[in-house]
Amino acid sequence: MTRHKRIQASPAALAAGLFCLAAVATAHPEPAGLTLTQAERQALARGNVARLLAGRQARARGELTTASTWPNPELSLSQESTDLAETTSRERFLWVYQDFDLSGERGLRQQSARAGLAASEFRVAAARREISRQVRTRFAQVLHRQAQGMAISAKRERLAELVAIARKQERAGQAAAYDVLRLERAAAEMDIRAAEIGAEREHARARLAALLDHDPAKSLPALSGTLAPSAPPPLETLLDDLPGLPRLQALQTQARANRLTAKAEGRAAIPDVTLGLGRKEQQEFGRSFDGNLISLGLSIPLFDRNQGERASARAAADISEAEYRLALAEHRGEVRGRWLQLRELRQSAERFSQHHAESSRRLLRAAESGYRGAEVGVLELVDAYTSALDTELRLLDLQKQARDAHIELQALTQGGNP
Repeated sequence: MTRHKRIQASPAALAAGLFCLAAVATAHPEPAGLTLTQAERQALARGNVARLLAGRQARARGELTTASTWPNPELSLSQESTDLAETTSRERFLWVYQDFDLSGERGLRQQSARAGLAASEFRVAAARREISRQVRTRFAQVLHRQAQGMAISAKRERLAELVAIARKQERAGQAAAYDVLRLERAAAEMDIRAAEIGAEREHARARLAALLDHDPAKSLPALSGTLAPSAPPPLETLLDDLPGLPRLQALQTQARANRLTAKAEGRAAIPDVTLGLGRKEQQEFGRSFDGNLISLGLSIPLFDRNQGERASARAAADISEAEYRLALAEHRGEVRGRWLQLRELRQSAERFSQHHAESSRRLLRAAESGYRGAEVGVLELVDAYTSALDTELRLLDLQKQARDAHIELQALTQGGNP
């Protein structure tokens, strides 16, 4: 049976190198770079976003101006000529007409437009929160891939050192060629793994850069922050604060605006009074006559009593009220579910982290001790470190899941700590 030579010259150096590698992969420093707060600020400061949000508010203000503006007066000028036996009679009439709302309809429409403006402001706030949610989601994706890349890079660097040591010992006749080939294969597999993570990271960085309106010709800075989320506020506090959420406030305020519109449509059945003031001039038989005129007019609501508009407005008010109630109930259930999900994921990540730190140390110590005592080979050392790295990557995945749940919880509530 053919036996392969084991690396004999410096087993302690190999084991110590692996142990240091595990420490680096477990606790790598965070680079200074773009923070989440800065990213959100850049996303909200984009010109198109500012124009979009300002345009929505301007449209609502225009509707308020329309509801508050009086109808224009109407000017009428007419002249009549009548040929008589010995003369021509000429009459000239000048009228100014103005409609007056005596039912209170215009006042109700103004109140409805003001409520609509308030609802628009809440919708703008909700849109800003949605942009922040998108930034947080993509920021976390980049942060996750960035942390994975750092862990794999640390492993790859130390593995390259092991390959160099093994090659040197092979040339000295102190290591088997098989061990060198296996180490080189492990390094190649790590290169593939790093390339896959790097591709995912660049994709995530490009999507984040698009939200920040970042110059494509320039590289996006490295991100700064922690992947693991903080503890959420108490559940009851979040549920009590739900009615103040901009999206729900927008629905509630829009429901109030629709109720006021329905009242205005009810008042619209009462016709406006048209007041006319005029002047009459008449010439006949060489003499001139003039006088003032006044008129009052109103439509008779015999057939059209605004029935269709009233029914539509009442239905719109009922719909918006039901939408608010349904959204509030849905938010309560979603907040409760996300809060429980976040709690479980954070606890799982914390337990996994505690177990990972201790078990990785024991595993590497056992592998190093076994190698020094010629009980295990270099491949077992590599397997021990690879297992420790896989554990770290699994921890990052758990932290990413917890971060995603935290982001969704923030989007459903008034926010909270990052």
